[in-house]
Amino acid sequence: MDWLERCVEDVPAFLHTHWRQGPALMRPADPPTEVLSTADLDGLIGGGLLRVPYAALYTAVGPVPEEQYCPPRLVAGRRLDGCLDPARVRSLLDDDHATLQLRYVHQWHAPVRALTAGIGARLGRLAEAFVFRSHPGHHSAVHRDDGDVLVIQLSGTKRWQVHGGPADAHWQPVPEADPGPVLLDAVVEPGQVLYVPNGFAHTAEATGSAPSVHLTVVLREARTGHLRAELGSRLAAGLALPARPLDDEQLTRTAAELLGHFRAQLAGTTPESLVDAARLSAHSSRPTA
Repeated sequence: MDWLERCVEDVPAFLHTHWRQGPALMRPADPPTEVLSTADLDGLIGGGLLRVPYAALYTAVGPVPEEQYCPPRLVAGRRLDGCLDPARVRSLLDDDHATLQLRYVHQWHAPVRALTAGIGARLGRLAEAFVFRSHPGHHSAVHRDDGDVLVIQLSGTKRWQVHGGPADAHWQPVPEADPGPVLLDAVVEPGQVLYVPNGFAHTAEATGSAPSVHLTVVLREARTGHLRAELGSRLAAGLALPARPLDDEQLTRTAAELLGHFRAQLAGTTPESLVDAARLSAHSSRPTA
């Protein structure tokens, strides 16, 4: 099964026209909404096994303190903290119109894991998944995400406004007071998929009369630190030199051997091979279950 194709319909056209270029709203014929149904989400909430930090609640004023929905439990004589209480969660969702965020869903939900693994393998990126359940009227702050984003609307509707990308590579994924002109303004309906390129500022508001539930797949990219670490690892591979050269001649000879080793290691290294290796390093530097 080609999970990316089920999200974007025509993969070559998507990569040529939209990938890293601009936002796009897609209406695939066979969207992968079955990976997490409304009934699945209700079952997760009511099952009593959700735990912090895999789940969190927010209201318009900020994060809900954990003690309001995670009373301590006694399990086999041991105190267990951080477990979401279904009744308290329901009350916060229904009465206080809180937003529920499920984090790193690919680590603990098998159908979502299959989806992210397939998309990540197709694009050669680490894919992570998050779920948001928002009450109508909930509005997120303008922010940038550190990765390309595929938003799969599962139920309800949500209006998204997407602005442009950062001016340079020194941006930080924090809210901006002036995000710039709106490039896309659309209400995303169940079964539709929204693509937001890496770093493009955006905001979203749940609309309609029912809660909005969407699955966000974040495609992480290697950073300069991953490139630097991979290059350092390559340069150090197989290096065996005296730790304390005894005189000037030996120190100079050691320096020459060090430079020769570096040149030999770099001779077969291309920018493309370094990027590929850095992406693998980026995968292993994040917990992926």
